[in-house]
Order: sequence, then C-alpha cells, then structure tokens
Amino acid sequence: YPQDVSSGHGETLTVRLPDRPRSPHDDLNGPALDGRRVTLLKRVTDPASTEALEHFTGIGGLPEQRVTVFLLVDPTAADQAAARITTIFVRYVTPGAVLFTALVAWWVTGLALRPVEGIRRRMARIGEGAFHERVPVPPAGDGITRLAVTTNATLDRLELALKEQRRLVSDASHELRSPLAALRSSLEVPLAHPAGADWPQVVREALADTGRLQLLTDDLLLLAATDERHPAGRQPPVDLSDVVAEQLAELAHLAADGPAYTAGTLDQALVEGSEILLGRLVRNLLDNASRHAAGAVAASVVRVGDRVELTVTDDGPGIAPEDRERVFDRFVRLDAARDRADGGGGLGLSLVRSITGNLGGTVAFTDPPGGTGARVVVRLPAAREDGRDDGQEGGGGGDGAGQVAGRSG
Repeated sequence: YPQDVSSGHGETLTVRLPDRPRSPHDDLNGPALDGRRVTLLKRVTDPASTEALEHFTGIGGLPEQRVTVFLLVDPTAADQAAARITTIFVRYVTPGAVLFTALVAWWVTGLALRPVEGIRRRMARIGEGAFHERVPVPPAGDGITRLAVTTNATLDRLELALKEQRRLVSDASHELRSPLAALRSSLEVPLAHPAGADWPQVVREALADTGRLQLLTDDLLLLAATDERHPAGRQPPVDLSDVVAEQLAELAHLAADGPAYTAGTLDQALVEGSEILLGRLVRNLLDNASRHAAGAVAASVVRVGDRVELTVTDDGPGIAPEDRERVFDRFVRLDAARDRADGGGGLGLSLVRSITGNLGGTVAFTDPPGGTGARVVVRLPAAREDGRDDGQEGGGGGDGAGQVAGRSG
C-alpha cells in the first residue's frame, strides 16, 4: 500500500445494498447480506489503471484511481474456527503439554538430583566405617559442588580427629602402663617379703608413682577439655605479667636446687582467658625450660601492637630446628629427655599449644639469643580495654626486670 494510505482497519456496520447490486445474491452462498450487522476489513489499493478497473468492476472507461475494497468477515465461520481450535487445544494440546512438562520436569529433577544421590550413597558407606572415602564432587560448579567440597573438608577434619583420638588413647594407655607397673611391683615385692620391707619407703615410692599417675591423668583431662574448643563468653582480662611473676616466684621457692629464675621485661599485658589455663600455660613452659636448663631460666612479657608476647629461654642444650615443631606433639620426648622421670609426661607442650590455640594465639620455638639454649615465644591477642586503643602499649608494669630468685645452695 502507498505510504499515505492506511493499511486497513475493521469497521462494523449494517449492510444496505442497492436495489440492483452488480453481484447478485445466490441462496447457495447463505443468507442475504442486506440488513445484517457485519464486520468489514477496509483496504485501499494502489492507483489502478482503466483496464484493471474494467476487469474487476466490469465498467469501462473509468479513469485511473484507487479502489477501496471491503472484505466481509463471516462471524459464523470465525466462531466455528475458534471452536475447532479450542477443541484441539482442550483435547490434545493441553493434555500433551501437561504430560510433556511433567516428563521434562521429572527428567530434569532426576538429572539435577543425581549428584545428591551419589553423595547420599557415599555418605552411607562412610557412616558404615569407610572413613577414608570421600563424596564425589560434580563438575557443574553449582551449589551441589560447593556442598560436596565442604562435606569432604569436614570429613577430612573428622578423620584427622578420629586418628588423633585413637593415637591419644594408644599413647595414653602406653604411658599409664609404666607407672602402674612400677606401682604394682613396688607393692607386690614388699608384700612377698613383709618382714624385710621398709614400709615407710614403700609408701613413699607408691605415693611418688601415684603422683605421676595423677599428674598424667590431670594433663589428659585438661588436654581433652581444651581440645573441645567450646565457644566461651568474654572473660575478664588477665594480666599475663602477674601470672608470670607469680609462677617464677613459686618455682624459685619450691626448687631450691634448681636453676636460677630471672624475670625480664614484664609489661602490663592484659589478655582474655582463664587465669587457671594461663597459669598452666606459663607453668608448663617454665617446667620444660627448667628440666633442660644448665643453670638459668628467663621469662619476659612485652606488648607489641595488638599482641602480647611471652618469651621463655633457658641455657640448656637447645632444640634442633627439625624438632622444634615435633616437640608439640603428644607424648613426644626428644633423645635428651627419654627418661620419664626426668622428661615429664610428654603432654606439657601439647597443652601449651592447645591452650594457646583456644586463646587465638600461636606458640613456636625460635633461634635463641647467642645461639645456645632454647627460646619459645607465645603470642596472644591483647584484651580490648575500655578507653584505650588496641594498639596502645600497656605501661603499668614498671621495669619488672631483675632477679626473682637465685640458685640457693
């Protein structure tokens, strides 16, 4: 159609035919149109030639002009066509579409849940005792993939915890066997020869073995408690310098023939934690140092930014670099400390690492000053104090340095 003429529109009107239309009505074509309310689609043609007009209208000699064409829309045929389409949709298309949609949904759901079923079957096998196995990780990279990766990481930690538990039970049984055997023999031999037994000495030896058992049992219970890592509420801050000074004074008083205990810099250093656990941490470090020291043990506490550093040094044989990490394992004794009477129960440094980890800190042996002896450094988060910036240095501890107790003869 030309650009200046509408492409067409519908018009509803009542047909009024002339008395003698050029297209006479035929009953075979249905009811007559005259007087009917009908809808017509109106179209305008391009300019038509005289010959074209005569061909379509039968009138000759008409000038070239546009022609308006009216196309009658039969409402009956339209209703019949709509009814047929509705019937096709209701009887065939809609049920088929529903069935097709259900099949596609079932197939897609099964395909999406197939990795979940694989994870479920593998978890069932792991639950039956195959703790070394892991769930399959689908390559899709979706939420199920992340779930599988997280599950495997959790299973790794659980397997490691299970191995650690089994090793702890085995090592604890081995460690308890020796003092129990010694205690039993110290009682059985005097009972076999009661007349010649020095019963006060027998009781003293039995008490010594019982003390070793009690100490080992306490360490095991404390280690189990610290390994649980239960979240705790915020505790009142503890001045680590006071704990160190107290432990140094107590050791100097109890171990008269032991090494000389020296306090270095003792800054005011508040940390969040149980005072009992912090005291056990400091005591284990000092006991380990005094066990190997030739004549001197030193401890210091300094505030470095938002951390508190506790340093314990001794002038003993030191620890080889390759053994500085291994000494924190449970029931590990180096060659110089194989004797259980002199080397401890093998849990002291394990407790130190466990307590330090629960407090959010770290512990490690470092190179000692001068290259001789051993030096262990514990770093703990400083407690947040009201009215003071976390990065501010604590300063209420004085110089705190000096000889706490010398070797007494």
